[in-house]
Amino acid sequence: MASKEKVSSAKQNDKTIDFWDTFYKDLNTGVNANEEQPSNNNDLEWIVSDKPVVLDKILSFFPRTRQPSMHILEIGCGVSQLSRSLLERMIRQQGDGKAHHAYAFVSTDVSLVCLQHNRDRDAAYVASLPDAATLSYTELNVVKELPACQMHKYDAILDKGTCDTFLFRSKRTQKGSAAHAPLLKPLLNNIHRLLRSGCKAKYIIISPRSKLKSVRDFNGFASVNRTKMSTDLLGDAVLVKGNAAHKPAHVFIYECTRNDSYQPDKDEPFADEGLTAINDETICKKCQKTFKEFRGNVDIQDQGVVQWTRRFRNHTIHCTGNCNN
Repeated sequence: MASKEKVSSAKQNDKTIDFWDTFYKDLNTGVNANEEQPSNNNDLEWIVSDKPVVLDKILSFFPRTRQPSMHILEIGCGVSQLSRSLLERMIRQQGDGKAHHAYAFVSTDVSLVCLQHNRDRDAAYVASLPDAATLSYTELNVVKELPACQMHKYDAILDKGTCDTFLFRSKRTQKGSAAHAPLLKPLLNNIHRLLRSGCKAKYIIISPRSKLKSVRDFNGFASVNRTKMSTDLLGDAVLVKGNAAHKPAHVFIYECTRNDSYQPDKDEPFADEGLTAINDETICKKCQKTFKEFRGNVDIQDQGVVQWTRRFRNHTIHCTGNCNN
């Protein structure tokens, strides 16, 4: 499993980096010719901008922790100010700039061009942060083998466009009719490896897509909840670059909670699609519960066949054999 992930990521690595470096250079994301400071790239935010209504909704999905520090990772940041804006809002909400937690934001991308732009743009802000808060911009290819120092480190991972980019790229290049885009397997397995265990760590995706099948079916998530936000309510907050004439009616935030019992190097990443044919008498081979017993007194239509099937599927994969499991 691991070797296939490395091969698929290696094939797209150099080409991907060159593409994004060129993309950001062409958009003049560096220092403006007539200015001493880097340009403000509010118009280069993908999907949604960093308006308070958007930031507050994202923050509402952050895990509640009693730990003295919270570590947040952003993948595929581009020239977005999302991490900075979230950190600013978190500090402001604490009052007088004194955080009750230490907040460490790490914003990552494969493009050194955009990372350097972000460092230059935010240098003064980073220098002004209180001791309990940090913001850094670091190179990370999230579909390659991860550095050991990054494993099981983060309480939350932010994704505003990365999953969408991989889905788009797979649609353009994928042959055949595979149920899940090839790049989604290494992506989601690495997301699981990056998230901390024991704290209900979250993978938070902001997307214009109303369905993310691979995310929904990934066994590494204990639950996936979707929140729909009307773009009319956001006013001018939706800034889909280059697509202003086709402004979507909604954007979606996916709250994915880590499944701590999933093992990326051993377990199958996605659901067996044949499991949709289960019936009331289908038995979990580990604890001998039937599908009907698993639901208890709840009517299957209350939450829907698909939702109950997914829950029973996860149960059969991770069941320990305890009848109370």
